[in-house]
Amino acid sequence: MTQTTTVTSSAAKRTGESGTHLIQTPQPPTKFRRILVATDFSGASHAALNMALRMSLNFQAHLSLLHVFEYSEASSTATGGTVEGLNALEELAHARLNQALLEVKESGVKCSIVTKTGSAPHAILDAVTSEKIDLVILGTNGFRGVERLVHGSTAEAVLRKSTCPVLTIGPHATHCMTIKPPTGAIVFATDFNRASAPAIGYAASFAHLLNAPLRCLHVLPRMVEGNSQDDVVPGIIKVALHHVANESKAAGQDTICDIGYGCDVSYAVVDYAKQHDAQLIVLGVRQTSMLASHLPAQIAYRMITEAPCPVLTIAVEHNNSAKLSEACL
Repeated sequence: MTQTTTVTSSAAKRTGESGTHLIQTPQPPTKFRRILVATDFSGASHAALNMALRMSLNFQAHLSLLHVFEYSEASSTATGGTVEGLNALEELAHARLNQALLEVKESGVKCSIVTKTGSAPHAILDAVTSEKIDLVILGTNGFRGVERLVHGSTAEAVLRKSTCPVLTIGPHATHCMTIKPPTGAIVFATDFNRASAPAIGYAASFAHLLNAPLRCLHVLPRMVEGNSQDDVVPGIIKVALHHVANESKAAGQDTICDIGYGCDVSYAVVDYAKQHDAQLIVLGVRQTSMLASHLPAQIAYRMITEAPCPVLTIAVEHNNSAKLSEACL
């Protein structure tokens, strides 16, 4: 049976073959005090702003509106490559930011504008540090946007390098939330790795905040389903899920532990989220490169693009020397 261990402090001691190591793990706050939403004024970022406003109202948090000026070849072509054209583009962006700032403040949320120049992922990471952000909220329009989000340097800087949780709203989530916002469970998906420990804490916090049931899910291969000889495996997994929930003190708030089956983990989690009208999917990820991670990039990519709800990722520092037998996608 896989052993699960909950990290109970932000710098917990771990002992590996080469000695004692300090693993930095983000801990669920009693409330988010500073939230950052990145916007490029697209429909996806509008959905992200609506979510950020909702979170800010719930937590009485300060909201920072971030816009990054990326002077790419495309923007140069759109403006004719002239200084006047770029200045006009900046003025338009500032006007939109000021309008958004006014609307947010009218709702009673404290808000400020943050602008940066350069690479979007690095700008987001810089803003997380300089603004002391507790939660980042991003929106993406579709394939190209999410491909940029979960591959290469953007993944390094945002999903796996952010020191705070990142909530991403994909294209299906944007559509579903516009038509009929989900009202069901918070889904915590795990394959029993160390990153699960802080992730389930955040899942439990959101379940409490939204007065929603918390569903813990592990996906097994399809070949195991219905095989009487393998009945012991789902039983062991359910015990492990309950152990993770108990260790995180999440079990007391309407927690359900389920086994899913599928050839592809991402689609199995998404289907489960649809079935239970999930308001949020929560994943633990390791602070390492996509290529070095045990989670193939396409799993996170598919979840974000296909999920009917936002996806919250919590990155935990990765240590190659530490044993990885504990309860991350």
